[in-house]
Amino acid sequence: MKRVILLLILVAGVAGAYYSTHRPPGPLILTGIVTTQDVIVAPQLGGQIGQLLVKEGDPVHKNQLLAVITTDELQADRAYYSHQVESIQSQVAESETELRYQQRQTEDQIQQARAALDTAIAQTGEARATLENARIVLGRTEKLSKEGVAPIQQFDQARTSFDAAKARLEAAEKQVEVQRAAVAVANANAERVAVQQNRVRTAQQQREAAAAQRKRADVRLSYSDVHAPVEGIVDVRVAREGEVVNAGQPIVTLIDPDDLWVRADIEETYIDRIRLGDQLKVRLPSGEERMGTVFYRAMDASFATQRDVSRTKRDIKTFEIRLRLDNKDRRLAVGMTTYVELPVTDGRDRS
Repeated sequence: MKRVILLLILVAGVAGAYYSTHRPPGPLILTGIVTTQDVIVAPQLGGQIGQLLVKEGDPVHKNQLLAVITTDELQADRAYYSHQVESIQSQVAESETELRYQQRQTEDQIQQARAALDTAIAQTGEARATLENARIVLGRTEKLSKEGVAPIQQFDQARTSFDAAKARLEAAEKQVEVQRAAVAVANANAERVAVQQNRVRTAQQQREAAAAQRKRADVRLSYSDVHAPVEGIVDVRVAREGEVVNAGQPIVTLIDPDDLWVRADIEETYIDRIRLGDQLKVRLPSGEERMGTVFYRAMDASFATQRDVSRTKRDIKTFEIRLRLDNKDRRLAVGMTTYVELPVTDGRDRS
């Protein structure tokens, strides 16, 4: 009987030793943590927070109004530039009216001066023809008078007519010079029109500059409303209502519950077993298990916090992997510890 018992014990020991040396290795358990990329919401301009419309844990939609920055100073700037635009617009209208008046007046002056010049030139031609006729009559009368045919009175009358025609010609030529000077003055007045045109353009440019400043104030006023850039949940409310914040200073941080993943570090010995798209089992702290999909594997290694004291390997290098999990039930939370099971087999080749 004792021999049978000893034989059974021996068989059991051999079987246990065989099983312990030939059993497949269990999965490697990696400690992971649920994380995400939080969205920092900050204003584009500094000022006092007049309204903060959300608190921690509130769900928000994309483009939802989260906070309002007080805009008293910006409102004053916009009002100032609006009044400036209106004032300059009045100046532009007045300058344009004066320009049109000067243009019409100058055109009329030029036309009148040219017409008067043409008349003076015509009168000069007429006076010259009259003078020529008087000269011919004077010469003929003088010849007849010398011959005793014409009386001396007729000769005196012809000479008087000649002198009068000569005087009229001189007066007409002087009038031509006067009208030429009038035309030159009228043309010079056109330069005043050009000066007025420059004034109008300057006023228009000033109006456009003031309008641009008003538009700039409108744009800055639009920055006073802080909207949610994405849909998510308010994780942290960094500032409080009534606080003064700078441009770019965080007000709240948002988390997208549908964009959570598990981050784990795996030793370089096993990283070649991981491929994008692999399905790994993830266990939550409650014991619930769900499958995660590897969507990221780091291309460069980091040094682990622990060290190998053996002589063959002084530092342990690790690679970061990320797994996407279904979070429709909203059970995952940022910072939650998880456990990732990495199957370990003797065969290293995974086709």
